Amino acid sequence: MTLPATARCMACHATIAKEKPAIQKLAELAKSKDPIPWARVYTVPAFVFWNHRSHLKAAIECEACHGQVSQMDTMAKVTKVTTMDGCMECHRDKNADTGCGSCHEER
Repeated sequence: MTLPATARCMACHATIAKEKPAIQKLAELAKSKDPIPWARVYTVPAFVFWNHRSHLKAAIECEACHGQVSQMDTMAKVTKVTTMDGCMECHRDKNADTGCGSCHEER
């Protein structure tokens, strides 16, 4: 997964929520062809091996981990997905592997 380009965001936001200050700022960035100054919201510790691909293959919706992003003015951390408890809870709910090796390197 990558962070979207300004043009991709504006594909919808040219008409959706265009009156919101954050979207107006986005439109200015798009007009000037400047990149969005993304700020990392979610991080996992270096000893955790995690990637989007396996979650996408399992048909996990973005909202499950990131919350209702389409409803947010700015991205915010709204889930406990970056904690072991949060991951384990979701894995149990989805009947996914909860073995240590699925997220941690076996030594």
